[in-house]
Amino acid sequence: MKSPAGIDTDLGGDERRARRNPDYWQSVSQWWRQLISCRLCRNLSMAAFIAILLIEFVILIPSYRNYAEDLLGQHAAVARQAISTYLATKSDNVTADSLQKVLDSSRITGLELMVNDRWLRVGEPVTDAGDASGRLRDLPNPEKQRLDLVWNSGQWLGDYPVRARVDITGVSGELAAFVVRILGLSLLIAVFVTVVAMAVVDRMMLSPLLRLRTRIVQAGADSEHPLIYVREPERCDEFGEVEGAFNRMLEQNATYLSRLQSLNKRLDQLLMERTRSLKQTEQELQLRSLYDQLTGLANRNLFEERLTRFLTESKSADSAPSALVVLGLNDFQALNGLAGHEIGDRVLQEVARRLAAFSREPGYVARLGGDVFGLLLTPNQGLKDDHLEAEIAAIIGACTKPVLVAGKQYQCDVSAGVALTPVDGVEAGVLLGHAEIAMHRAKKSADLKVQFFASDLGEQIQRRQDMVKDLRNAIEKQQFELHYQPQFDRLRRCVGFEALLRWRHPELGMVSPAEFIPVAEEPGLIAPIGLWVIEQAVTTMKRWVDQGFSGRMAINISARQLADPSLVEHIRGVLGSHDLAPGCLELEITETALMEDVATALEILEGFRSLGVLLAVDDFGTGYSSLAYLKALPVKRIKIDRAFVTGLPDNEQDEVLCRTMISMAHSLGCEVIAEGVETEAQASWLATSGCDELQGFLLGRPEPENYWSSQSMAL
Repeated sequence: MKSPAGIDTDLGGDERRARRNPDYWQSVSQWWRQLISCRLCRNLSMAAFIAILLIEFVILIPSYRNYAEDLLGQHAAVARQAISTYLATKSDNVTADSLQKVLDSSRITGLELMVNDRWLRVGEPVTDAGDASGRLRDLPNPEKQRLDLVWNSGQWLGDYPVRARVDITGVSGELAAFVVRILGLSLLIAVFVTVVAMAVVDRMMLSPLLRLRTRIVQAGADSEHPLIYVREPERCDEFGEVEGAFNRMLEQNATYLSRLQSLNKRLDQLLMERTRSLKQTEQELQLRSLYDQLTGLANRNLFEERLTRFLTESKSADSAPSALVVLGLNDFQALNGLAGHEIGDRVLQEVARRLAAFSREPGYVARLGGDVFGLLLTPNQGLKDDHLEAEIAAIIGACTKPVLVAGKQYQCDVSAGVALTPVDGVEAGVLLGHAEIAMHRAKKSADLKVQFFASDLGEQIQRRQDMVKDLRNAIEKQQFELHYQPQFDRLRRCVGFEALLRWRHPELGMVSPAEFIPVAEEPGLIAPIGLWVIEQAVTTMKRWVDQGFSGRMAINISARQLADPSLVEHIRGVLGSHDLAPGCLELEITETALMEDVATALEILEGFRSLGVLLAVDDFGTGYSSLAYLKALPVKRIKIDRAFVTGLPDNEQDEVLCRTMISMAHSLGCEVIAEGVETEAQASWLATSGCDELQGFLLGRPEPENYWSSQSMAL
């Protein structure tokens, strides 16, 4: 038998000579390290070693007991022989002196004979004697040094029952020596069998396994030449089957490798073709990523890149100031909704073409998104400070000219925001952001189509901060007032009032709600203000009901209030404390507030409906609400915004929109009230078109409570 290192385990002459070679012992050491480091060998060897020891221990227990029985039996037999010899050779009666001679000549230390019905005792007393014919190892053995035995009469003793105590002092030592011998022999056998088992495991399992592992590792590292690792199986057992399976796997890998090499060549060709195609596509995508696909103008990314480059060059060249103009089409969404997206796209394309005529540099005019365009006016275009406003006016005039599409003219108003370099910024992102802020200010302005960013931005920020501070003070000192504007039906009968918030500033006087309400929304101040409005309006309505008024009181609810789940219970408590019927109160919610969180809004509105409070949609048509949501809302009244009433009855678009909203509201089971009615022509057109109620300066201006309380006709 040989180890993996080629070492013979049979001890022949050649083997003995080999042992004198130092390399031999190095090989033996290596073989042992290999066996010990093998987890499989360690586990099998340890299992065999433990199993052999367990078997030896199992065999040792009965051997030990039998050996102990034999030793005790020998001592009992010697004692019996001594007693029987005495009884056989006695010539006269038994005496104590004669019995003492038996003790002196044997290992008996105590002896008792029954003579004439009484016990004759010599030596140590026999206290707990057991039957000498039984199993001796189970008899009492005080301190394992004495053994008390009894032989009954009628056996070999004749008529003398005998009890004797035998000295067995050496038995424990002999048993211990026996155990040591057996354990030593067991350990030697276990070690020998374990070594043999390790050698067998090495030859039958470990060596083939290690050779196979080496081939697997080498084949894995050299995947390009799998066939050189194919070996004929050396054995016909399971290891031979594993080697055969590994050889077949290598042959399959060689086949696959050949196929992969041919496919790789094909893939290289396809990759070259795909690379050329991708380069072309990349160029096309680059163009698409930098230019707007609808108008052909530069997009926001390219515009900011060109703007950054221009600002860098201008800074180094110390050139004259330039102007960044951001233009937005004011009513483009309405045009898109009425005329369709195709017409809207044609309008955007025409506006883009007109803007491009004002730029001589590529990339200096762009579509920033939706209906917003950007234009950079540089000194290279002959721009001068005193001609800037005229140039911007010419740009706006060109963009607002009607666009002819399919024989019809379409027109959009344009608002522009202007940021100047270096006053408003020297970075592209900052400058563009400031121009967009100015454009949004221009959209909100009723009379200015152009706003310059630097003119009053700092003052606006400071005013806003001061206003927030003053609003907090106003809440504490109750500087707010409620004015009430009447609402009339088509027969000019007063059917309700709308509570309008006013702020009487101690220094600025009366501050417009359009100025302080948006400021109060941002830091959350609108919530306590709204609760105060509800309390005051309900209190006033209760007094008017007691005076005989049978209409309703309308209160505006902000988006922040509508997101407060406790608002329903608060209104319930206010109505209950004033003993006012819920039907006397109407809450007006804007489309924008409804759409901020539809799920929460619907839940709170359902709470209002279950309470019995009336609900109305304010500023209808100015938001982006969904008709599907509007249909699901528990509203009773829809309020047409003043923006659609102002152009009546001369503006054709306003007429179409108002008729549509009235018809749609009636089909949903809602009443319609129009606000901003200021002329008899507007009131007459609305009444004729089916509008249920009217509100505006023509019928009544917002006035304090005491004014309307004194007008018994109105109440």
